[in-house]
Amino acid sequence: MNTHAMHSQRSSIQRWTLIGCAAFFSLAFLAPNAFAQRDKRKDDPALKPRPVKLKSKDNVELNAFYFPSKEGKNAIPVLVVHEWKGQASPYKKFCVSLNGAGFAVLFLEYRGHGNSKQYTTPSGEKEDFNVSRMGKRDIQSIIQYDMEEAKQFLKQENNEGRLNLNALTVVGIQQGAIMASHWAVRDWGFPSVGRMKQGQDVKALVYISPLKNFHGLTIDSTMRDRNVGMLPTMIVAGSESPESDEAKRLDGRLSALRKRARVDGPELKMANTTLSGPALIYEVPSVTSDIAKFIKDNVPVSESENEWIER
Repeated sequence: MNTHAMHSQRSSIQRWTLIGCAAFFSLAFLAPNAFAQRDKRKDDPALKPRPVKLKSKDNVELNAFYFPSKEGKNAIPVLVVHEWKGQASPYKKFCVSLNGAGFAVLFLEYRGHGNSKQYTTPSGEKEDFNVSRMGKRDIQSIIQYDMEEAKQFLKQENNEGRLNLNALTVVGIQQGAIMASHWAVRDWGFPSVGRMKQGQDVKALVYISPLKNFHGLTIDSTMRDRNVGMLPTMIVAGSESPESDEAKRLDGRLSALRKRARVDGPELKMANTTLSGPALIYEVPSVTSDIAKFIKDNVPVSESENEWIER
């Protein structure tokens, strides 16, 4: 090999060695930052499941459990409304599964239930709710104050970019299904003022083991609201459960209503079981996966559908 060729080869080797060293040191410098960013997201307390404390406008302290999503502004929030005399503990698996599907899940223990059992008297004393004496007026307070306070929490999360409140889904179990339907009517009763969006956030409803009436309130009465009657709705019950007939009746009513409006009927899932409410959800895994699929299929999130809006 002549002198010129040897010099050229050495120059080429030196050049690639320098490039390789530069690349190595660049990676060595950047990699820790990349890992740090991932670790920061992983360790972000805002993205960890946690209990939250809320206070209603009528001064009742409420307990809730929040399961944040990592989907950011694309995250569909799911508000879970439990049955009468219910509480959060039987629903952990349900909430974790929905959260694993990408949803931001808020489970509210409304007044008189779970760890939301106390209220403050006018004299400032703490007293326990007597659930056996709670009636229609108390149910209306749950709808007007407790569920509205849950939405205010989700509104804050929305404005932090951690979910999309404009794609809200409400899941109601047994008596909670009646409350969910009435709160949806309330939510759709708040029109936008100019560019400021105040309500109309509920985009889908899920009724699990629904009851016909509770303390004078019914789901049927909410069907008079055209917006709520036309929302994507899923009805779930055990085929041999006490709520089986009501689930089928409700499906028939909604189907007839939607047929006249040329809108697809509700989705009815009858699980082959005698179980109801939390037991149905816990013991029949397909219930949760079917609910997750229903929400994803019926609540699209994009710039043209249910877009994220700062509130």
